[in-house]
Amino acid sequence: MPTLQEIASRTGLSTSTVSRVLRGHIDVKEGTRRAVEQVLGELGYPRLVLGPRRGRPPKQTLAATLAIVVRGQANLRRDPFFAPILNAALEAPVRLGAKALGVDWPAHLTEPPSALDGVDGAICIDLQGHRVPLLAKRMPVVTVDNYLPETHSDGVVADYRRAAFDAMNVFLEKGHKRIALFSARRTSFEEFTAQIYDGARRALELANVEPGPDFLAGCTGVPEEGYALARRLLERPAELRPTAFFGSDHAMLGALRAAHDLGLRIPEDVAVLGVDGIELGEYAVPRLSTIKVDKEAMARVAAERLLWRLKHPDSPFCKLVLDCPFIARDSC
Repeated sequence: MPTLQEIASRTGLSTSTVSRVLRGHIDVKEGTRRAVEQVLGELGYPRLVLGPRRGRPPKQTLAATLAIVVRGQANLRRDPFFAPILNAALEAPVRLGAKALGVDWPAHLTEPPSALDGVDGAICIDLQGHRVPLLAKRMPVVTVDNYLPETHSDGVVADYRRAAFDAMNVFLEKGHKRIALFSARRTSFEEFTAQIYDGARRALELANVEPGPDFLAGCTGVPEEGYALARRLLERPAELRPTAFFGSDHAMLGALRAAHDLGLRIPEDVAVLGVDGIELGEYAVPRLSTIKVDKEAMARVAAERLLWRLKHPDSPFCKLVLDCPFIARDSC
């Protein structure tokens, strides 16, 4: 990413002001924020990094109707990760003086549903990538937990790459070197599993630690798959099995059960660390340590960005990235 000094030099702003924009302060003038965004775009880095939100929510004067578009609201409400995002996305526009409309886009419809007629913009949650450009041709769009730059839309995502980087450092500080990733893979696509792999690999490189044979253990995302993979790895002799697991919270819940069933101690025999921060992790035994994704903040930032986009349609599109803090519990 360009340095603060480079951005400040190009914009004529102070480094402290540039830092306030990049850290997500909402009491920054729109002209200032737009100048920083323009420079980021010119430098080939159309991305804003948001830390904790500060100040009062910005006042919005548009009486806009924002659609919250999903591919199955009933299923999403049962998902421990996406349900909080959906609930917050339905509430955020109202708190900002706009209207919110939940819209399902069923699989059998190839074109946007008629319920979207007359809305001013859309927040897309867990929507298939090929559908986003169809929607972006009709209205401003912000995607949540996904960024598709070729679709001419903004995206709000968690910094999964940094989350994996931080997770590896937690393990390394505790002396672990035989680390297994459960939710990662090599791919050119900018997706969750690729970011997990990139962040974890980079952390080991900087620590001069060679990844072990189980570094890319598998690409699992549900408890039953996490259980099966963890059990297979943990049934090996102690000197050959990994001593630390990292993956999505769902997969790590399965890993916790596998270790328990094999009579292994957590974290003494194997440390387990998740990423997502789903509520179920707080009730696992032992409680699951995690890299928390602030799902409510993702929805809130998406609504703020969409209302902002309605007022600034020609501003460069951005990926807005939220920090993910480490939550230390009992499993690591």
